[in-house]
Amino acid sequence: MMNIDDLKSDWRRAGDGSLSEKELAMMTRVRNHPSLRKLRFKFMTEMVALTAFLLLYYDGFDGAGKPLLLNILLVISIVLYIFNNALGYFQLQNPSVSGNMREALAKQARSLKRLAVFSLTSSVVYAIALMVFFTYQTAFTQRKYIILSALILLTFLLFYYSWISWQRKIVHFRQLEADF
Repeated sequence: MMNIDDLKSDWRRAGDGSLSEKELAMMTRVRNHPSLRKLRFKFMTEMVALTAFLLLYYDGFDGAGKPLLLNILLVISIVLYIFNNALGYFQLQNPSVSGNMREALAKQARSLKRLAVFSLTSSVVYAIALMVFFTYQTAFTQRKYIILSALILLTFLLFYYSWISWQRKIVHFRQLEADF
């Protein structure tokens, strides 16, 4: 337990280590935020995994035996998904800052709403392309229908969770705007 003298001593020393303006600027840059570091790691991991999948799917998952249109749909959906992640990351890394805080918050809420629509759309296209690719010319049994139904249900739950998450972020910025 800390006594009052220790607390007073700590309070007096609190401002001693002054930082240069350069150090303060580095600390307050949006790019250095820990959440962005986590997003950057997630984005890079997904990009490497999806790129590896694109390089291996043709031989490893019988892409050569599937129709050209299905291969094109799969590649486009993966590229769209990666593009969406990059767009979202760069938009979060470089938020619009203007002199009017209320206007900047409103603009951020609008851009988050557009990003949410694009993100959910690209995820749906990617999920559909993946499911169609892997189920093409599959001889379905009752067990395989149950597995496919469970995957579809899980996919809907993940989309619902993602939609709820986007709504929370948008509502947060709208609430910040209303508080100004």
